Amino acid sequence: MLKELETDIGAITDSAYNSVDCLDLGLWLGFGLMANGAETIRVEDSVGRILDAYNLKNAEVFAVSNYIHVSARSRSGKPISFGKRLHGSVSYNLDRVDRLNALARRITSDRPDPVQALEEVKTILDAPGYAFIVHALAVAISGFAFSLLLGSEIVPALWAMTSSFVMINILRPVKKYYSNPILINILGSILITLFAWPIKFTAYSSDHLLMMTASFMYFFPGIALINSTRDLMAGDYSAGLAKLIEVLLLAISVAVGSGATLALLSKIWPIA
Repeated sequence: MLKELETDIGAITDSAYNSVDCLDLGLWLGFGLMANGAETIRVEDSVGRILDAYNLKNAEVFAVSNYIHVSARSRSGKPISFGKRLHGSVSYNLDRVDRLNALARRITSDRPDPVQALEEVKTILDAPGYAFIVHALAVAISGFAFSLLLGSEIVPALWAMTSSFVMINILRPVKKYYSNPILINILGSILITLFAWPIKFTAYSSDHLLMMTASFMYFFPGIALINSTRDLMAGDYSAGLAKLIEVLLLAISVAVGSGATLALLSKIWPIA
């Protein structure tokens, strides 16, 4: 009898929060994961566990690469649902993904007030990222490191580092007002190809392609490729194929930008 009473009290406590607040919390946490580069299967699993923790009836979560929808029934049986679309491209911030993951685990175990938990979610989403100079230096160092890794000499590696640093600074205002990743990749590959071309007229001409390839690594959508593979392996073919198509388009955009620029430079500024 005592165990049955404790169970009844626990059920009342578990469902004491407003269903709309619980659903809103799940929506924003899932949106935050999606917007910062989490794979679709992670988004749906995290949000589903949160809604189950608050004992929402008939809770459902659906997510694709740029949209998330959550639905459930209130205690009175009335259906409620929310959806949120991601406008623009995904910002790959794995620090935010990690912090939102940790918060999701705490929510499922402690079941805090959903209004307060939502404030924590928004605090994480509003937290400033790395300063631009840190980002630019990281891009430059990646060009330098990959050049050496591919086997180039130190001078071409330094050239690749400088080219990458200048390129990311030129792209900064473009990304601020127009964040289409395909256009960004095309413009970036054009800039890198232009900056790398003069090395063809030096003693390091044999390292020209190595230097370009190293600088292009910044544009390689590695996280998107991993996410698409994981979604496909999990059986979420719609999200996995959508991300895979995005990966292919981004890779093709780099090839188009660099290939067209190389063909044009070969005619305008031919090598003797």
